[in-house]
Amino acid sequence: MITIARIDERLIHGQVAFAWSVQYPSDAILVIDNEVCKDAFQKSLLEMATPQGMRCFIKNEEDATEFLKKYQKKKIFVVVKSPKPLLHLVKNGVELKEINVGGLYHKEDRKQISNTIFLNAELRDVFRELKNEGVKLEIRATPSDKSIDLGEKL
Repeated sequence: MITIARIDERLIHGQVAFAWSVQYPSDAILVIDNEVCKDAFQKSLLEMATPQGMRCFIKNEEDATEFLKKYQKKKIFVVVKSPKPLLHLVKNGVELKEINVGGLYHKEDRKQISNTIFLNAELRDVFRELKNEGVKLEIRATPSDKSIDLGEKL
């Protein structure tokens, strides 16, 4: 069971380790990233940032899909850098009711829609597709922030 699916370009960091993981207790954190899973140094940094008592798994999109189907009874905190891996999960039969969008930061081709969310046309299209699949999209940088409906801003 996915306890929370969070988009944050920083992946595992202080907020994830100490705020979100407390708000959404989980057995493990699953990082889904097709590039990071090939980088031993990045993987070791993410594993070190994982809260004590939680396991850390770093998988590509295909392996993550199978992992989540296999471990449906476990509480899994999913974190990704962009919405694309989450769309892959949904398109491949993983149930995902809600996505927390916490950090998509400034880049040259992106426009700001909230304090921590900057989107370009490609990201908007992926979010629209997720919304059309029935996934609720919320903007919230920290657990105590007021939830903002990203779907209304697309």
